[in-house]
Amino acid sequence: MLRIPRLVLAAPHSGAGKTTLALALLLALGERGLRVQPFKVGPDYVDPTHLEAASGRRVYNLDGFFLDHEGLLSLFQHGARGADLA
Repeated sequence: MLRIPRLVLAAPHSGAGKTTLALALLLALGERGLRVQPFKVGPDYVDPTHLEAASGRRVYNLDGFFLDHEGLLSLFQHGARGADLA
């Protein structure tokens, strides 16, 4: 198992500001020299573009509808390689 610090942003509904907060965190942590790997859950094609621009890293979709537990874990480990925080 990949050992990397993780942070989850969640809210009870859409429009709560999760992406805005994620973008601010990505930029602030990146300015401090940290490599942060963003992930997304669910069908969205706009947010990943912004998250990629802020982090400089590809955004992966950890969606349990399409992937089983092993698939999610494998994708997380692949995406988080080389990052300081996911």
